[in-house]
Amino acid sequence: MADGFHVTERIAEPPEKVWAYLTDFGNATAWMTGIDDMTQATEGPVEIGTTFSFKSRGKERESRVTAFVPGRSIALTSTQGGVTATYAYSLAPADGGTEMALDAQCTATGFWRLIHPIIVFAMRKSDSSHLTNLKAAMKRSG
Repeated sequence: MADGFHVTERIAEPPEKVWAYLTDFGNATAWMTGIDDMTQATEGPVEIGTTFSFKSRGKERESRVTAFVPGRSIALTSTQGGVTATYAYSLAPADGGTEMALDAQCTATGFWRLIHPIIVFAMRKSDSSHLTNLKAAMKRSG
């Protein structure tokens, strides 16, 4: 069972600047709701397979890059128990700025299927503001 949400945001910055901010995951605490800390756990440049460790709501978690097109899109996938969530961020040039999109998908297996609609609702409620938050964080950082 899969479900999720899709949001977009226009940012008045060039795609290169938005991409650099988006993929500097040290900035995650400024725009990802509920993230207390995020660091790259694997060595080398960000690419498919790169793993990040993060602390969310007091719990240690891990996320892996599952899709990556430099300068254009990145998807992060996390699994906790029988729940897998993928957050795919993409960007494109738009009228001197950047059009960003977030497509979040959640799948559940086993017992978790019973509460899957509640999990998706909670994801949407807490994380659909990621792009708005990213835009505001970029503005604050100059």
